[in-house]
Amino acid sequence: MLRSRHAAMRKVTMNRTIDESKTEVAAEGTVECAHCGLPSPRPRDESEPAFCCNGCRGAWQLIHGWGLEDFYALRDCDPNETFAEKNHRTFEDLDDPKLLLPSVVKTVSGPDGISLAKVRLSISGLHCAACSWLIEQTPNHVIGWYSAEVQMHSRSVELLYDPSLIRLSELGQLLDRIGYRVQPYDPSSERDASDQESRQLLVEVAIAGFCAANAMWIAVALYAGTFTGIADSHRGLLRLVGVGLGALAVLIPGRLFMRGAWASLRMRIPHMDLPVAVGLLAGLVASIYGLFVPASEIYFDSIATLVFFLLVGRWIQLRQQHNAGRSIAALLNLTPAAATRVDKQDGVGQDGLVRVPVREIVLGDVVKVGPGESIPVDGVVTQGESYVDRSLLTGESRPIAIGVGDTVEAGTDNLESDILICTTATGGQTRLGELSQTVASAAASKTPIVQLANRIGGWFVCIILTLAMITAIVWWQIDSSVALSHSVALLIVACPCALALATPLAIAVAVGRLAERRILVRSGDSIEQLAKPGTIFFDKTGTLTQGRMQVTDWFGDEETLCIAAMVEAKVGHPIARAIVSYAKANTKIEMRDNTVVTNVINRVGIGVEAEMDQSRYRIGSVKWLSIDEVRKSVAQQSRIDSILNSGSTPIVVLRDSELVAVLGVSDPLRSEAVEVIGRLRSSQWKVSILSGDHQAIVRSVAAKLGVPEEYALGAQTPEQKLLAIQNAKGNGPVVMVGDGVNDAAALAAADVGVALRGGANASLAAAPVLIGNSHLGGIVTLITSAKRTVRCIRDNFIVSISYNAVAAVLAMTGVISPLIAAVLMPISSLTVLTMTLATPTVSPSQSVET
Repeated sequence: MLRSRHAAMRKVTMNRTIDESKTEVAAEGTVECAHCGLPSPRPRDESEPAFCCNGCRGAWQLIHGWGLEDFYALRDCDPNETFAEKNHRTFEDLDDPKLLLPSVVKTVSGPDGISLAKVRLSISGLHCAACSWLIEQTPNHVIGWYSAEVQMHSRSVELLYDPSLIRLSELGQLLDRIGYRVQPYDPSSERDASDQESRQLLVEVAIAGFCAANAMWIAVALYAGTFTGIADSHRGLLRLVGVGLGALAVLIPGRLFMRGAWASLRMRIPHMDLPVAVGLLAGLVASIYGLFVPASEIYFDSIATLVFFLLVGRWIQLRQQHNAGRSIAALLNLTPAAATRVDKQDGVGQDGLVRVPVREIVLGDVVKVGPGESIPVDGVVTQGESYVDRSLLTGESRPIAIGVGDTVEAGTDNLESDILICTTATGGQTRLGELSQTVASAAASKTPIVQLANRIGGWFVCIILTLAMITAIVWWQIDSSVALSHSVALLIVACPCALALATPLAIAVAVGRLAERRILVRSGDSIEQLAKPGTIFFDKTGTLTQGRMQVTDWFGDEETLCIAAMVEAKVGHPIARAIVSYAKANTKIEMRDNTVVTNVINRVGIGVEAEMDQSRYRIGSVKWLSIDEVRKSVAQQSRIDSILNSGSTPIVVLRDSELVAVLGVSDPLRSEAVEVIGRLRSSQWKVSILSGDHQAIVRSVAAKLGVPEEYALGAQTPEQKLLAIQNAKGNGPVVMVGDGVNDAAALAAADVGVALRGGANASLAAAPVLIGNSHLGGIVTLITSAKRTVRCIRDNFIVSISYNAVAAVLAMTGVISPLIAAVLMPISSLTVLTMTLATPTVSPSQSVET
């Protein structure tokens, strides 16, 4: 059932030809060719394969040398026969729901109401975005396979298929044949699998390095012998060993590129592995030819070195992808690993408290959460009153009062007193779990920048192959003795290595230089996106502001301030901590031991009251004024209004029903925020604020920053933030800067997400860019660097293409020989390297970062 139409037609035609040939020569005692199936002379040794010609023998040896024996299974698969019947590997386990765990096949509705199956599997063998693109294009060639969605960060693929037309095991076999192995997706073993994949590639790098180093020493000896003289026997031995090392580098560590090229040819989806493989094979074939023609040149050192450097680049890229995946895995680690469960005693004795892993909590269980602890589940409060800090999920800078009957979410922090919660959701079903899934989906649906170098390289290699054939044909008519030499020179000198290096090299240098400035870029796509102006959204709490409460205004005497701090020292509330800190810094009166503060009572949603020096003090919201019917003067009311107008929260201090002090608390702006916003707006970026905090506070902050009121959006839920990001697309790149879980989905959905160090792990996981020093000035540095890097990439493209074009003309006209071509080939790469290193992609300093 699993087949492509062209493969089925080819099989039918081949079977007909083979059957006719068998009938004609059966009487002569011939056997089938091991490669093409046509009649062949019977070999003397029956254990050896038979071949009809040397071409089939060479093809058969090459295919087996690359480990691609499954080619014959694919070719010989009958249109009415499944791949599972031709290849009895372990993929049948994928069809058993029990053996497929922890992956689960889900039933979804497809086009015209068709029932389709969806499943996520781990996949190994991913190296770059070209691999992802190849896999996602493959379903277009397979009946019953609707889509494949690759998540590079988690090394997984989501398959959508029609189980009535094709089995999951058959999809696994097809992916295996194009170089990608799938198995049930288990996030807990993801790190071990990625480490193993990295170690395997590192072994390949070591082998390639061994071949390259020794090949270069042999090349030095041969070049020296050319000028000083060398015995023919020694020269022949060194050439043989050198070619052997080159062949070893291409066929063992270099098989990574060969498999990628072969898979792209089979699926008719070319990417950069194809031109690289053609270049390597051309050098290898020419070198092997040179062994038998002493006057010809060999290029073993060039191909061995090229394989080594290409693999080093692949390994670095693989490590970056693994690190990004581990960061995203931190998203679900924001809830505590254990919880205190209340075990009922059925009315006999007191209820017991047991610490259990959160995964053992089920719906209906009652958990106890103490002050300062993180809430492990979604649920409803059944006992107690307290404040919770929801800034991680919503961005609200002010704690929220909760009581019996109120709902609470996993990942928020209980601030003041014990509460009991009846569990309504755990794990992935919690609010935090849903947000994490939103992040993962947004990251997967984000279309990567289409590999421009791959597209150019695919067309480029087709053009070069065509020109090589034309060169051979034309020179064969002129002088057949040099036709092959000129054709090989063209293939060698026109290898698109510099083209392949142009983009990743410039990005790698920029990323390295930014890392020195403590700006970590985990996706090269971000560099290109940031090079042109668009829309940039900022979260408020902790991003534009400092993320902690501070006293901004105080109207009262020092003694009252000291008393207020002593009372608030009994409370763990963020506003209380701000008052204590302000008092320590702004009063000369020595505070007494707070044991003199007695009868402390927390009034949820209002404030705190306590007794001291035979007086009753109440500190908190202006609600105290109406509760106690406190009269206030015109001056005191004016101070309260002034605090509100400035965007701060007014706090009152009462002593025995008398208003004795007023203070304001707020989350102040970062010192560099005004300058950064101004520079972004002057660079044609449209700046908006996207916050979960109150609309009035957001507008006040926007006014201070010079952001138009219509671009100041407050009271935004994570879903609304995500919608705002999606609506802004289409008018240039969209950038999101944030630091909380409530920003995670928006960070992932944006073209570029920028997280500030010190924020929530979820935001760091979802964002491809991390400002390590939490300084907003890093955004200006990042954007400036992106512009310069993209300009450098364009220059590299122009140089590499122009260089190859000129070199190709020289090779075709016979001006350069294969030896000169081998010398010139790396010069284009060195030119690109020199230009990239010489480009100041990151400025030595930025005023906003000081």
